[in-house]
Amino acid sequence: MPSIKDYRLRIKSLPNTSKITSAMKMVSAARLRRAQDAYSRTRPYYEKMQELMEQVTASFQDLDHPLMKAREVKKTRYYVLASDRGLCGSFNNNLLKAFVRALEGNNSFEAVGLGRRAKDFIIRGKYAVPKNTDALSNVATFASATEIAQTAIQDFISGEVDQVFLVYNRYNSVLSQTPVTVQLLPFPRPTKGAKDEKGKAKSGSAASATGNSHAGSAAGNASGPKLDYIVEPNPAEVFNALLPQLVTIQFFRSLLENAVGEHTARMTAMDAATKNTKELIGSLTLKMNRARQAAITKELIEIVSGAEALKG
Repeated sequence: MPSIKDYRLRIKSLPNTSKITSAMKMVSAARLRRAQDAYSRTRPYYEKMQELMEQVTASFQDLDHPLMKAREVKKTRYYVLASDRGLCGSFNNNLLKAFVRALEGNNSFEAVGLGRRAKDFIIRGKYAVPKNTDALSNVATFASATEIAQTAIQDFISGEVDQVFLVYNRYNSVLSQTPVTVQLLPFPRPTKGAKDEKGKAKSGSAASATGNSHAGSAAGNASGPKLDYIVEPNPAEVFNALLPQLVTIQFFRSLLENAVGEHTARMTAMDAATKNTKELIGSLTLKMNRARQAAITKELIEIVSGAEALKG
């Protein structure tokens, strides 16, 4: 049984822990607001890009692009987007479990970890890692997203990989982040009206996702009214310029959304840790008081017993 001194030492150290977790919560809250603002600012651009792709595809259905050509799958690449640091609850664990589930039945694949937690997991699991991807980062900037997208696009066009998936945490609310597996390449042909009420694409669109299995399979021909466009210099060049940009913006939005989920998870975890620390202080204080009362009672009994012995 711990002594009164042991209880006092533990109780003395816990307020410092509470201050640290409370400070980390406030830091995560500040970073969360910035990440949410950045994520919200990308929405109009992303939606307009999707709208343009839908209209161009509907009006010029004979257009084709190497990024949309499905072929026999010999090798699949997964980009696993996790955090660099821990102390964010089950944020990384749930993501890595979703990644492992996505590998079921796939015997030919390679994985790229974006974030130290994902890189360490891939190394420990001895998964194949493609060359020249060590410098890729999970930093949520358009430059990093462009670098990742260009690497994926070049390797897909060259035939080095036949499918590209992105595994990341989709932000639902402050208390909920859902691991999803999104197919990016081959890029599904956009379908008219494939967005939900939150502006995210539903199944069958380029950004379709699922928490348990692969998603984003190629959709059929784009539906909706055909518009009589006059395109300069020509529809093919416009289409060829839009498609890589849309792949890049999807990477960028995934990086931003994952950052929002990370800060949310860390803020929630640190809030729970702060509350648990305060509860632990109360519990230890109660145990210390009981131990001290027991020691006092024991001393009184010994004194009374000694006095009685002297009388006898």
